[in-house]
Amino acid sequence: MTLKRFILGGLAASAMAVAALLPSQAQEKASFDAAQKQEIQAIIKDYLLKQPEILREAIQELNRREAEAAEKERLKVLSSLYKEKSPYSSGEGKITLVEFFDYNCGYCRKAFENVVSLAKEEKDVRIVFVEFPILSEESRDVSEASIASAKQGKYFEYHTALMRHNGRVDGDVAMKVAADIGLDVEKLKKDMKAPEVAELIEKNLQLGTSIGVQGTPALFIGDEAIPGAPDNLHEILKTAVADINKNGCSIC
Repeated sequence: MTLKRFILGGLAASAMAVAALLPSQAQEKASFDAAQKQEIQAIIKDYLLKQPEILREAIQELNRREAEAAEKERLKVLSSLYKEKSPYSSGEGKITLVEFFDYNCGYCRKAFENVVSLAKEEKDVRIVFVEFPILSEESRDVSEASIASAKQGKYFEYHTALMRHNGRVDGDVAMKVAADIGLDVEKLKKDMKAPEVAELIEKNLQLGTSIGVQGTPALFIGDEAIPGAPDNLHEILKTAVADINKNGCSIC
């Protein structure tokens, strides 16, 4: 079936669908036999051939509506992230900064230092860390351990130690770092295999996809998205905080 025939058929079908919603008496008047259906299709075809730009306008309008709906959904998800309590966070400020990260992402380590520096300067900032292990299975292993560390009340301390580790991080390194900061390693190994840990990682991956995260790090503050770790990240974050303090935030 050609695209044109598909569109024409769809328009005719839409006309008949509308007729089906009319009261019974009107339906009788609006019912179409085979000949009438062909005539309707011929009229539509003739109209579109004379004004083909209608199709372009319709596609543009469809794209606009889809983009608008996607943006509304993105802001809705961000609003939920900003407001919900999370054990994978630091600080208790009224302004929330969300970071999607991977422990083996060099730019994430760079961004982390900027984020920590911001939190020290701006006491009103709370940071929510979203485990987003997309680079390797090793990253996923480390994320499982990191999530489990929250059960021992040391998530941020462990997260910091992992982020500041010199070199690639895998399961063995994660256990060594855990021991270094005083975590119960055996308990950690047990807790990281709990079903809810894997479920949270999958939830995070879906969450990131739903708001357009395509790589790490990805930071969100207010309605602003900051992909990567630009050299002026600290200034960008400071400006965003100042803007929220001055003008408020509709989704925070």
